[in-house]
Amino acid sequence: MVRSWLIFLSLAPACFFSYAQEERPVHIGIFTDCQYCNCPDDGARMYRLSLSKIDSSVEAFNSLPLDAVFHLGDMIDHDYGNYDSVIPRFRRFIAPLYLVLGNHDYMIGKEFKASLKNRLGLKEGYYRVDLGKWSLIVLNGDDLSYFAPQTRAQKEERNEMVSGLYSGIHFNGMIWNGGIGREQMKWLKEQLTEARIAGRNVIVLCHFPLFSRKDHTLYNNSELFAVLAGNASVKAYFCGHFHSGNYQEKQGIHLVNFKGMVNTTVNSFSVVTLTADSILIRGYGREPDRRLGIR
Repeated sequence: MVRSWLIFLSLAPACFFSYAQEERPVHIGIFTDCQYCNCPDDGARMYRLSLSKIDSSVEAFNSLPLDAVFHLGDMIDHDYGNYDSVIPRFRRFIAPLYLVLGNHDYMIGKEFKASLKNRLGLKEGYYRVDLGKWSLIVLNGDDLSYFAPQTRAQKEERNEMVSGLYSGIHFNGMIWNGGIGREQMKWLKEQLTEARIAGRNVIVLCHFPLFSRKDHTLYNNSELFAVLAGNASVKAYFCGHFHSGNYQEKQGIHLVNFKGMVNTTVNSFSVVTLTADSILIRGYGREPDRRLGIR
């Protein structure tokens, strides 16, 4: 009896430490659409100012104990040479940086497109990051695109999808949007099933909104939302693309369209804290604070 009690005591600290680790809040940095270009301003888009705003976000994020930083797409506006100014700054983040591909990221010379993911350090355009009890699933909205490289099968799927949108008078069939292909959708469903079985909370990240301004949404937004809404593990969807930003809650899922960094004289980025019952967004610059309870 005494021996059994001593064994329990010896294991108890390890068990408590494991539990505490699992319950620890997760802290991530979020910014999107820095869209740097060494070119004159265009309306509200202050391209050259993006470099100093990236520097400010690096300083702010590096002052905090973040588990990860995510950029939600459109690192540059156009011209492959602009990556030479952005990538060195991105390397200064202390926390691991994860990139989401946007439409402007592929507005570069054709000769550079096939090797872009390698330049950015991406093995794949879509992937999963596990942090504590949370899974952050990054989707590649350039899977079906008019700018990213496309196989013949992807072109056929894209053209069929966009044709259907136009015939149904849906405005999200614009060339600056993108879609999720069949293979990626299958992969996503598998990831969501794994998360549900494991009891993990999920946030899906993609450049393109699901429900924002009508001409700035994912091609197959309704299909993707149906998949997300059908899995109780999904707590939120984070995106960029529509620079004015947006927020909705639909069927218990928080749809957060973060504001674009390029469209402001101040700045726009966020620190997001993920707890057992909430998503807490601390906004900087023009990004508002939000406290979102999870289903």
